[in-house]
Amino acid sequence: MSTSAPGPRVTGLETEFGLLCAPAGPSEATKSDLPDVERAAALIFRHRPVGYRSTNLFLPNGGRLYLDIGAHPEYATAECVSVRDLVAQDQAGRAILADMATRAAAGLSQEGTAVRFHLLANNTDSAGHTYGCHESYSVPRSLLDATNDASGASSETTMAVLTSFLATRPVLVGSGRPLAGGPAGSSEDSRGAGDEEAAWGLSPRAPHLQALTSADTTGQRALVNTRDEPHADATRLRRLHVTCADTTMAEPTTGLRSAVTLLLLDALEAGWDFTDLILADPLATLSALGESPWGDVPAITVDGRRLSAVDIQEAFLERMTSYLGDAGVPDFLRGAEHLLEDLAPRVISALRRHDTGPIDTEIDWAIKRRLMSAQRERHPQLSGDALGALRSRVDLAYHDLNAETGLGPRLVTQGAMARLCEPEEIERARHTPPATRAALRGAFVAACLEVGADFSVTWESLRLDSPPTAPVDLPDPLATVSDAAESLTQRVRCLRPEEMHRIDLVGRGGLGAPG
Repeated sequence: MSTSAPGPRVTGLETEFGLLCAPAGPSEATKSDLPDVERAAALIFRHRPVGYRSTNLFLPNGGRLYLDIGAHPEYATAECVSVRDLVAQDQAGRAILADMATRAAAGLSQEGTAVRFHLLANNTDSAGHTYGCHESYSVPRSLLDATNDASGASSETTMAVLTSFLATRPVLVGSGRPLAGGPAGSSEDSRGAGDEEAAWGLSPRAPHLQALTSADTTGQRALVNTRDEPHADATRLRRLHVTCADTTMAEPTTGLRSAVTLLLLDALEAGWDFTDLILADPLATLSALGESPWGDVPAITVDGRRLSAVDIQEAFLERMTSYLGDAGVPDFLRGAEHLLEDLAPRVISALRRHDTGPIDTEIDWAIKRRLMSAQRERHPQLSGDALGALRSRVDLAYHDLNAETGLGPRLVTQGAMARLCEPEEIERARHTPPATRAALRGAFVAACLEVGADFSVTWESLRLDSPPTAPVDLPDPLATVSDAAESLTQRVRCLRPEEMHRIDLVGRGGLGAPG
């Protein structure tokens, strides 16, 4: 086992957003007058940032904004090397989408249909569909790839450790879910009396996960997607694609989720042993967390020890804290050290004591639970379906990005939801990429948008389409310098209008460049 910290790695978040359209104000609009989900999504993307004509946009801040399957708006952050950058980029993407939705609603209002678009940073809808929040971490290929020698067994063990960790992680960073009538076996009396423990689970995503690993992201949802898409030099790197996260609203929760996962990857890469924490049935434990208020569900290890999900996470945290003490604070944690040193232990203590008070401004499931309890006390006469409807409304409002109806901004203003990043960091992240490969891509995109040039961009390549040029590859996600990329960007800045034989002149007037 090594005590030296591995080198930096990039990480990113992809968030799919639910979408609702509702009448606004005194509108007489009926359901038939309102746009359906697909048209609502199209209307929102009609108000995308200036310079694009497609619904697949790579932005100057390094992120990607696009419409996913099922008319879900999706934002993928730029490649980040620090937790604070990641949270700021995530919040910046939400702000960009929320602004687009506001402009779309204003446009419909001018046409005589007063509506309000609700972008929901959650995981489920009323029809039982689920949509995801995915995490990406660059790792050495040797950490995950099986081979014909002894390291093959090691890679299998690594995945077993990772899936056991991910299956129990919701006790720390779940977003929480009100149960429609409480868990199986609870009495109607307890549900009707507003027993929050009988009507509360830690993770809304948990019931929808069907496998530990899978190459499929929709047909068989898994904790880890194994499709080999490194978006980098495939001879050196793989992408650990985690697809089981709850979508969270509180910045400290989002930051803690990434911090503990990054630290575990560092410890695994350094050779630290977590094999005694491998679970016999991680999926069963995770599924139970969907209906568990305090995480005290069985988590039986492969060696037969009967522990709880909280026990497993506490053991992971203790070992990672020891690793941190040996290796020192990694760069990715600078400015967010308190997440691991202070917040994570407080979450474990809150779970043990069945007391959300010490964490109910920082951790999503605790904040939301406090709100549910407050509403229940405010409306003691409610029971049954009426109480369930109230809980559902609070849940939706908590995840709503609409500035008028969402609870998030109000909670922050009231000091009832803590922040990790300063507002200036988030505003800067709307326009400025992190110091990774994203800086090269962002500069190129910004230059193309400024002069109106057609371009094509992927995570790892840049190409000028008008006039056509050979693509520039960016195989290193940590590289901030590339002579070829910088030369191409400079060429774009020097283009004359007559040199740009546009692919589609319809896009003139601010809609000319593809995403």
